[in-house]
Amino acid sequence: MAQYRSFRTFLLGTLVGTLLAGACSSSSSEPAASGTGGHTTTGTGGAAAVGTGGAPGSGGDNGSAPPVSPTVGTGGASATGGSGPSAGTGGSGPTGGRGPAGTGGKAPTTAGGGSTAATDPGTVGDGDFTVGPGYMADADGITKAGAPAGFSVSFTLTSAMSKIFDGSDFTPPLTFSRTIKLFVPQQYVDGTESPFMVSSDGFYAGLQAVVQNLADDPNPDHHVPPLSIIGIQNGPDVHPNSERSLEYDTVSDRYWRFVTTEVMPAILANAALKAKFPNFKFTSDPNGRGGYGCSSGGPAVMGLAWFGDFNRVFSFSGSYVAIQKTTDHPAGAWEYAQMITDAPFRPDLRIFLEVGQNDNGSTTPEASHSNWVISNTNIAAALKAKGNHYHFVLAKGAGHCDDNARNQVMPQGLIWLWRGYKAN
Repeated sequence: MAQYRSFRTFLLGTLVGTLLAGACSSSSSEPAASGTGGHTTTGTGGAAAVGTGGAPGSGGDNGSAPPVSPTVGTGGASATGGSGPSAGTGGSGPTGGRGPAGTGGKAPTTAGGGSTAATDPGTVGDGDFTVGPGYMADADGITKAGAPAGFSVSFTLTSAMSKIFDGSDFTPPLTFSRTIKLFVPQQYVDGTESPFMVSSDGFYAGLQAVVQNLADDPNPDHHVPPLSIIGIQNGPDVHPNSERSLEYDTVSDRYWRFVTTEVMPAILANAALKAKFPNFKFTSDPNGRGGYGCSSGGPAVMGLAWFGDFNRVFSFSGSYVAIQKTTDHPAGAWEYAQMITDAPFRPDLRIFLEVGQNDNGSTTPEASHSNWVISNTNIAAALKAKGNHYHFVLAKGAGHCDDNARNQVMPQGLIWLWRGYKAN
């Protein structure tokens, strides 16, 4: 399990300004987080109520150097808000100790420092984290010997077969084809509704590896559902007429309509799939629908949730910047943070966000609407303030779509993303 460090305030210096305020602590089922002197954090859901102050944390162990006169952390101030499992964390060692979490709770009658997994497993792992700058690939991201193989099928979808992305947005019109691939896990039973994830930019095999490795694991802290995976290749990415950017960076329901009214029906009509599973079904439950995307694929799958019926988003180095400017959204995907702030609360929405410390535009000012670090940080802050389930990772020393960071955080990120899911 990747070792995440919780934090109260990230300072990126001259790169991005002040990051999110507020510290996060992990429950007993998540990796130990760095102590922050017992301060509490605002809860992330439920009715607002006052929790109990954090208990004093003992001086922590130090992963990188021997302790030198560790001090006892002081109890935190009373936690406000609802169902957040974290309050104060432990006291300071030489580089931040690992003292026990303070107490906090949903309401005065239920406040306590125990694990919330039995009553609300969905909140475990919510918050802000850092990883790196040293990285180690998680073994769950590579298909293990003996893992169930599953079933795969692929076919071609041409621009002439689409009414939504037919190439006519450009002059002269584009003509192109794209590969569609479906993976169905070994555990799937024909006739049942399969939960699934859409992978932008084609089929990302890392998703399949995690499903193969973890779908049979009975440990809820080391498990993902048996997900089907839909890989959708993007349209051609040739500038200035980039079909990919049009599809992914435009803030609208267009990509969601393409996925649900053209791609998914084409999959269900595929002869090879019908021969293997005559009654194959995708779930209609929004909680069983998710998307994965890197770079501009991030706003693509964010749109599946924002404009459609998907509740789970895994965004890696998401391009929430002003790439595709429209009359309705003159700042493009940069506007997602404000859109989250202004919209009604969606309690079932779960969003995983990662951004590299040295990601695209990391030295550009916020006013340019072209800084990936600030844009992702703003979205995380908006989700936190709204009370949504979110898991935000700042990857220190990492660049754009950095594979070193992705290979470390993806398995645990997917476990978090699908936490609490139960098929209808």
